[in-house]
Amino acid sequence: MSWRSLRRLASVIPQLWAVPAVAVLLLSTATPTTAQTHGDSVWVNTHSGVYHCPGTHSYGTSKQGQYMPEAIAVSRGFRPAKGSSCGAGPAAASGAARRPPTSASPSETRVWVNTGSHVYRCPGAKKYGTGKHGVYMTEEAALAAGNTPAHGRRCR
Repeated sequence: MSWRSLRRLASVIPQLWAVPAVAVLLLSTATPTTAQTHGDSVWVNTHSGVYHCPGTHSYGTSKQGQYMPEAIAVSRGFRPAKGSSCGAGPAAASGAARRPPTSASPSETRVWVNTGSHVYRCPGAKKYGTGKHGVYMTEEAALAAGNTPAHGRRCR
């Protein structure tokens, strides 16, 4: 390549850079916000099985995920981030199946059983009620089903 062609190329480069920059600026101001395009849908992180509410820090940020109504996310087994649903209405009512049931008597301790690892956790434990797959049941039923207590300690 000759010196003359390099000078000509150097004079054209600023013009080439200006066009995409203006196009990006116009596109970024013309595109609707996430809330406008997805309404009241939640962002489901399909890798972790957790969904995030609109307006939260992690809404729409994970690499693997999709938008869907909260009721559908709950019905497919996804759980809310930090354990709280996004709002009232039918979506929150359908999440009632994931809440710990109240025991019939104080002597029955309700535990959270991770159905993948078959380990159960007692109320008040850090991971109680967390995990992608799990169910609530009494401690006696969990032991009868062959599940083991976390860290080898039964509930008090």
